[in-house]
Amino acid sequence: MEKTFAIIKPDGIKKKLIGEIIRRIESENLMMANLKVAKLTKKQVSELYKESLKKFPQIKKEIIDYMTKEPSILMIIEGEDAIKKMRKVRGLSDPSKSPIGSVRRDFAGDQDMEDLTRNGKVTKNIMHSSGNREEVEFEIKLLFGEKDDRL
Repeated sequence: MEKTFAIIKPDGIKKKLIGEIIRRIESENLMMANLKVAKLTKKQVSELYKESLKKFPQIKKEIIDYMTKEPSILMIIEGEDAIKKMRKVRGLSDPSKSPIGSVRRDFAGDQDMEDLTRNGKVTKNIMHSSGNREEVEFEIKLLFGEKDDRL
């Protein structure tokens, strides 16, 4: 049994996609181990996107504003191959390049991530999910304040 971490971002909540996203997660035979609604802090967002902000410092203000103005849904998800399955549900970072059937492609529109980033804007791409076990552990500790020895 593997754990992963995911966020339904404020735009996913505004578009009333919580139920649909959870349905898609559960259709991959994944289960919610923990779920909470939280308004992220500037510090949490800066830590969560630290690597992206090193590569693209021009988006810092925009991503902090986007992720802190409204609440997000934070989820710890369990199941076989949870990280890989969750990334499939989520889709690629760039919604326009994500596969049809992924959350980002189906609901984030045809946003051109490269163009937005170049202009200091962020892609409002509905959700985030961890990419590997180290990220899972870091993100759960950062946003749930817990460490799980099963990771």
